[in-house]
Amino acid sequence: MWTDYNAAYREALRDEAFLAWREAGARQKAINIAHVCRKISVFSVLEIGCGTGAVLRELGCMNFANRYVATDISAAAVEFAQQSCGPLLSNAYVGPADSLPFPEKSFSVAILSHVIEHLENPAAAVRGAARVADYVVIEVPTEIVLSNTIRTKILGKPFASAASAGHVQFWSSRSIASFLEQDCGQEILLSRTDLLSREVEFHGRKGARRAKPLLKEALKSVIPGWVYARLLTTHATFLCRERTQDVKKKSLAASALDSARP
Repeated sequence: MWTDYNAAYREALRDEAFLAWREAGARQKAINIAHVCRKISVFSVLEIGCGTGAVLRELGCMNFANRYVATDISAAAVEFAQQSCGPLLSNAYVGPADSLPFPEKSFSVAILSHVIEHLENPAAAVRGAARVADYVVIEVPTEIVLSNTIRTKILGKPFASAASAGHVQFWSSRSIASFLEQDCGQEILLSRTDLLSREVEFHGRKGARRAKPLLKEALKSVIPGWVYARLLTTHATFLCRERTQDVKKKSLAASALDSARP
């Protein structure tokens, strides 16, 4: 479905079920963003890959920032976000995540919420976000978990999200942190694991399709969250900032020492 993103998004925006699904997840995504940003001052926000604008609307309801700007590669998504957000949005632009038309440090926070798992070059998007903002918030699904290992390695099936959502990148909770630090040059200041809310789990589920979310909710009630996060897909949210040159030098020196050890 998502090989032609703009065409697919234009079609999806006519689907009431798709719009309801985006709304159902937006509230928790906004809560996650606000949680990791609770210790910093936020004046202006850029959401990269804004989709329907649902997350920005939720952040607006929280009075998260004073100024909101949005970008998306899909012209249809940007048009929809402008209409749905109304005066909340100061500006909205069409363009790729790795080519942002803003000067350095134009925003307090740049948000990449469920965006980089769709990109062939996610590191370029993260570095671009860090260029235009003081801080970057990244949220991704952590899909390299036991249930998906069984699915992909033993049963020989692809990740379900590859076809249903157009995911091309897959991480575990550890590998996404390593990716942000090592590949993107980010310093992780705060992180949060979201086990997914009951509202999201049960959204659109009827009849026999309620069995899986019922099992998930039962597991959440009896096992620690960190164990659950290794068994089933969860969401990981990070507040990052670009590492300073001094930190980068120390990191490179440490890597060199590690490589030199016998």
